[in-house]
Amino acid sequence: MKKIFWSCFALTAFIGIAVFAQENQAATLYRLYNTNSSEHFYTIHNEEKTNLMRSGWRYEGTGWQTTDTGQSVYRLYNENAGDHHYTLSETEKNDLISKGWKDEGISWYTPESGINVYRLYNKNAKAGAHHYTTSVTERDNLIHAGWQNEGVSWKATGEGTTVSDSASLNAPYINQNSAGYPMGCEAAALLQALQTKGQANNYNLRSFIDEMPLAANGNPNDGFGGRPDQILNGTYQSIYPKPLAAWGSRYGNVENISDYSPEELKEELRGGNPVVVFVTLDFAAPRYGNYWWGTGINNAHVMTLDGFDNHTNRYHVSDPNAGQYWVEGHAFEASYNLTRYAVVVR
Repeated sequence: MKKIFWSCFALTAFIGIAVFAQENQAATLYRLYNTNSSEHFYTIHNEEKTNLMRSGWRYEGTGWQTTDTGQSVYRLYNENAGDHHYTLSETEKNDLISKGWKDEGISWYTPESGINVYRLYNKNAKAGAHHYTTSVTERDNLIHAGWQNEGVSWKATGEGTTVSDSASLNAPYINQNSAGYPMGCEAAALLQALQTKGQANNYNLRSFIDEMPLAANGNPNDGFGGRPDQILNGTYQSIYPKPLAAWGSRYGNVENISDYSPEELKEELRGGNPVVVFVTLDFAAPRYGNYWWGTGINNAHVMTLDGFDNHTNRYHVSDPNAGQYWVEGHAFEASYNLTRYAVVVR
């Protein structure tokens, strides 16, 4: 079972990085947020951004644009507070090191002139005590909320871009039960996702399932086990992401993205890409069964994820068994994180 790792403690050890100065080629700085600790994190490295999203950090877009040469911005880490700090000042860097902060080297470079990146301080925060932004509006809002304005921290070559806090793809709805396929949720969810992208429009569920790969040995890793039109006791009736994605690739650009975090699923939705997700029926606690090929979730269910709203912390699904509806974020994520099985249609 896989779970989201929310803590920012020992972040460097988790990512397996230390000093980035030798690798610096990027000019875009990414901004992420830990909803548990309230820390913002900044990096120019796409791999680090991806690892953080995979461990539960929320991607907020690009903080600003910078250069690949210029003045060094140092990054330090406080293992006790789980907090990162960024500074141009070697004096400040050395002072923090003397107080027990870990030196993580040069995080990026910054130009000597350009637009302002402001630094603010929250004396009441344990983690995320400093915040950095090019936005005057964001700076002023934080000052109004009690943050201390510490002036300009360094310069940037360009503003950043924020990402949307919501997405809605309006996937079509296919009822597996009225179509006569009580075990056909995988096929229905895949067809819904394909048709959201304008693919496989000449298929209904019956004609689509006629082309579904079956597993004569009953192993869902090889194809669908059993029959989607009947409930067979003792047979694990499902098709797992790898063969499902291979089947979907006959009709469109379909990829197995299993192990994606919920934040990465949101990125796909922002890009207009519906996702076939493996959860549990009614998002209930899993009931496990042992089979010759391995352990399966007996109350597993598959549906199309086609929207989210960070403001309300909800996800929108097109569920072949129960209709189209919003799901509370904690319920969806707990169920999805049991396996993190997912297939995207791009």
